[in-house]
Amino acid sequence: MPSQTLYIVKIGDEEFRFTQDQLDSEPGNYLAIHFLQGVDPRSNAVEASNRTLLLEKDPLLFKLIQAHLRGYEVLPIPDSLVPGYMTKESALENLQRDARSLGLRRLEEKLMNYQMSLMRGTQIKLPVAQKKYKQAVFKDGNWHVVDISETGFKMLLERVRNGRFEMVVPLRLQCPGYAVVICWDNLDGVQSSKTIALMESID
Repeated sequence: MPSQTLYIVKIGDEEFRFTQDQLDSEPGNYLAIHFLQGVDPRSNAVEASNRTLLLEKDPLLFKLIQAHLRGYEVLPIPDSLVPGYMTKESALENLQRDARSLGLRRLEEKLMNYQMSLMRGTQIKLPVAQKKYKQAVFKDGNWHVVDISETGFKMLLERVRNGRFEMVVPLRLQCPGYAVVICWDNLDGVQSSKTIALMESID
């Protein structure tokens, strides 16, 4: 089994490694765009110089961003990851700014909700939202959207990444509460006249 390509963010002397799946876990973020835009998802042949990004961020706060992209909850912020020159409150605000600058909308929203709960004097436990998935098929000039299971979503996503498909922009596809993860035209003779998109719910 071939090893996964790793993408590296360097902050000072520290290196933070990400897989493609981790970068793709929050669509449209700056790191995913920087590393993956224009890259063939079926190929690991990425120039080494294109797999490293230098950032001027606080490394302790960036550990929380890395954990978020790995699928972990990061709130409340542990004392060990609060930089010595920040209070816990300012660390929360600065993490929110970093999330905004990197286009991590879900993390930014979670931080905003958490801050609001602290301002009300009641710390709420943030629930882990259950993801929902949809498949959209463009046929006869219209998009036809149906619900699909997580298993079906993952199987289709894997098939597209490993198959012979042309990625396209899903024009006029609107589904409130959902974000497009991937969209393609079939080139393998199966439903060749259709454009298909996979979507996941936005937390």
